[in-house]
Parts: sequence; C-alpha cells; structure tokens
Amino acid sequence: MSHKYLFLLSALFLSAFDCYALSTDKDKPMTIEADSVEIDDKKGLTVYRGNVDVRQGTLHVKGETLVIEKVNGEVKIVTVVGKPATYRQRPDNKPQDVTARARKLQVYPKRDLVRLERNATVNQEGNVYKGNIIEYDNKNDIIKMKGNIGATDTGKKAKGRIRMTIQPDKK
Repeated sequence: MSHKYLFLLSALFLSAFDCYALSTDKDKPMTIEADSVEIDDKKGLTVYRGNVDVRQGTLHVKGETLVIEKVNGEVKIVTVVGKPATYRQRPDNKPQDVTARARKLQVYPKRDLVRLERNATVNQEGNVYKGNIIEYDNKNDIIKMKGNIGATDTGKKAKGRIRMTIQPDKK
C-alpha cells in the first residue's frame, strides 16, 4: 500500500470529524490493524476485514470491516461496519473525547458528511444523541436524526424515535 493511500485515509477521517478533531492528530502517524486487506486499484476498492482498528493521535475507529471506495482516483465513501462500529476522538481544548457508535459509520468526503446508521449514538460533552440514523453535515453545520428507517444492508426495517439529552450551559 502506498503512503499516498494512507495519507488519503488519514485525511478522510480527520476532515470528516474535523469539528471534533484535535488539531495535532493530523501530524501523528496512522496505524491500521486488521485480519486481512484486499486492495483492488482497478475497481477503486480497498477492504479491511476482521477486527479493524484505526488509530491516529486521539482518533480511534474500530469495526469488523472498513471499505474505501474510489471513483476516478477520488475517495467517494469510507464505510466502517461493526457490532457496533465505534469512533472516539478528543477535540481541541476539551477535557472529554467525542464518541460515536452505530452498526454502520460512513464518511462522504466530497459532501463533508458523516452518517451513522442503526442504533446510532453520539456523546459530546455530556450531550447524548440517539437515533437509527444520525447525519452530520460538516460543511453546513447541520445535524439530522431519524428514528424510523427502512430496511438496509445492516438490518431490517427499524422503528423508533430519536432521543437527545442536552446538558445545561455552564456559566
């Protein structure tokens, strides 16, 4: 695997979670561990399988599979699937990590969008967001949450409601 590819993966995770990221994380080395990896440059597809563990600075992503899809040399989507897939990272000037978990975590770098699907939870400074789908649009600073979702590749149709627990402002 080329250094260019590792840099691209690093940049994807850090840019996708830029709102949460410690600014020095991008300067740290990235470590990826998995039971196996298959890289198909012709199809633009890289698949890590089995106990996938990605670390860079305070960034820590875990799942069963990590799939990177490229179109015309640009990364279209990064998908992490697990039971659950997890994300953890320390924001600048914050005492606590931001954590997220879901059956599927997707990063759309061109759209600057992060999508968590199936039993999604985000914890940020004591605030807790739960739903079957949570989308964060970094570019426009918009969060969308859904309780009900149709059948997906990570499960059957799910019913439910979103739930948010918001901490009072500290003065």
